[in-house]
Amino acid sequence: MIDVYKNFVFLFIFLILSVTVSVIDIRTKIIPDWIVITGIILLTGFRIIFFGDLLSIISLKIITGPLLFLTVYFLTQRKLGIGDIKYSALIGVFVGLPGLFVTIGLASIMGLIFAVIGLAIGNIHLKTKIPFAPFLTLGSFLTFFIFNPIF
Repeated sequence: MIDVYKNFVFLFIFLILSVTVSVIDIRTKIIPDWIVITGIILLTGFRIIFFGDLLSIISLKIITGPLLFLTVYFLTQRKLGIGDIKYSALIGVFVGLPGLFVTIGLASIMGLIFAVIGLAIGNIHLKTKIPFAPFLTLGSFLTFFIFNPIF
């Protein structure tokens, strides 16, 4: 029963941070560093104190997302935003390493579906910049519930 409460609090912290990031990204196409850094500190502390994770393992989770996104950033000629690269570190702490790859896959599929529908109905164009944080956030929640069923 205690694990349910730990998961719920952990999820709630990420919910507040990620929804804030997503709304700001939609409105301004910017992901504030202070939210990402605050989230990394809070969730890392939570993982160490309540889940007993080792700092070395958490560090790997923090580094993997940005390294993967940096690769995509350079391969796509800087089409991905720097904020998304930083946000992936927070997501890594939240969902872990296998979950990070699932999250990125889900976010990419959802973003692609959104873009195709937007292009088909004429709301967006090929040069339109689409905020990716909302898709990463939704993918993170789906991944969290896949790997950590609460009930």
